[in-house]
Amino acid sequence: MKRSRGNKCFLWTYPLWLRVIVTGWLSFSAVFGFYLANSISLQHSDTLIDTRREKMEDHDTFPLQKSDKHQSRTARRNLMIIAHGRSGSSLTGDIFNHHPDVFYMYEPLQTVERTHKNFNLDYNSLAFRFLTNVLQCKFAEPNFLDAWLDDIERYYRKPLHPRISQAMASPPLCPYNMSDARWDHRLCPKMTSETLGNACKNYNELTVIKVLTSRIPYNSLEKTFSACDSQDIDCKIVLLIRDPRAVIPSSLSVRFYEEVDGPAKLGTRMFSYKLCKQTEESLHFVKNLPAWLRSHVKVLRYEDLARNPLEEMRHLYKFAGLSVLESVTTWLNESTHPTKSRSNMKIQGSQAAFTVDDAQAAINRWRWKVHPYEIIIIEYYCAHVMQLMGYRPVDRSHELQANITIPLVIEDYEAKDW
Repeated sequence: MKRSRGNKCFLWTYPLWLRVIVTGWLSFSAVFGFYLANSISLQHSDTLIDTRREKMEDHDTFPLQKSDKHQSRTARRNLMIIAHGRSGSSLTGDIFNHHPDVFYMYEPLQTVERTHKNFNLDYNSLAFRFLTNVLQCKFAEPNFLDAWLDDIERYYRKPLHPRISQAMASPPLCPYNMSDARWDHRLCPKMTSETLGNACKNYNELTVIKVLTSRIPYNSLEKTFSACDSQDIDCKIVLLIRDPRAVIPSSLSVRFYEEVDGPAKLGTRMFSYKLCKQTEESLHFVKNLPAWLRSHVKVLRYEDLARNPLEEMRHLYKFAGLSVLESVTTWLNESTHPTKSRSNMKIQGSQAAFTVDDAQAAINRWRWKVHPYEIIIIEYYCAHVMQLMGYRPVDRSHELQANITIPLVIEDYEAKDW
């Protein structure tokens, strides 16, 4: 018997040309399979890297208060009111200024704006530094101390003006409360960094500042948030927004910008674009905040405050952790529903900061004061912001603009649910 030979590969039973084709196909499949497996592995690695990077970026973008659990129990409580000028921020700030537990500063970054040219620092970096110090009740920066204190002394005790700080004009910084008939700002001793810091930290539970969007560091709400990046600082923000059809013409009337190119109204076009672009960026920043941080931001429409001032005051105080006081309720009711004598009284100081007004009338005042052509321009550049905030466009309808019985503020709006 012949000894059988070893089993041959089945390929040898086929013709040469077929063996070449099959061998080539198998080789290609092996190489391609190796490449595909390697590619998937690399993509998976890249996905993991991107995921880690996104987590790191999220941490960098939202460093504030990692969680309420990690917040220091001794952290200084702060609330910032951020708004465009002519949006009702003076009234909103004054709601807090009249509360005895609040250390209030009206536009503190004006101090930086007035003094930054004296130092070898640009406005943004100095404003960020000043803001961080104020949020910690610190007023002792050696290089800037005299200039800052002199400015605060000069501008925050000016009688009969909304910028005056009740906390800075009351004990322990002054011998009497402003409600006392004996009160006189000339009786208040000059403030020092120590006395100012002590009054802020030890005599008031909450620091409240109101800041215009045009003055916040780098014109960025995100950057402003990062000023709170400390376990010693507890921050909340009220983002106040008003119908741009009221804000923009009012801004022109107080020379926040100047008209350019006559009938073309280039100044209004540029200002409308800039203002509504900043508003939209701020709204989307709020929308994209992590849930635990979103609770630290309140978006407030001026129109809601004007229609229901007492109700919105209660919401604001609850958000800030303050009790509602009868004295503040009485003051707010008189300020938003003034008698004829009060509403006609002479404005002392800047008109841009005046707070005694019929709030309900203020909602619609633009409808009979502003030329329809200007409204067309504003609605063109601000259409998306108006949609987000529930402001109904008039769409070139003179009748709709003039008929104040038809409300142009919608109750349910997109940003309300963010």
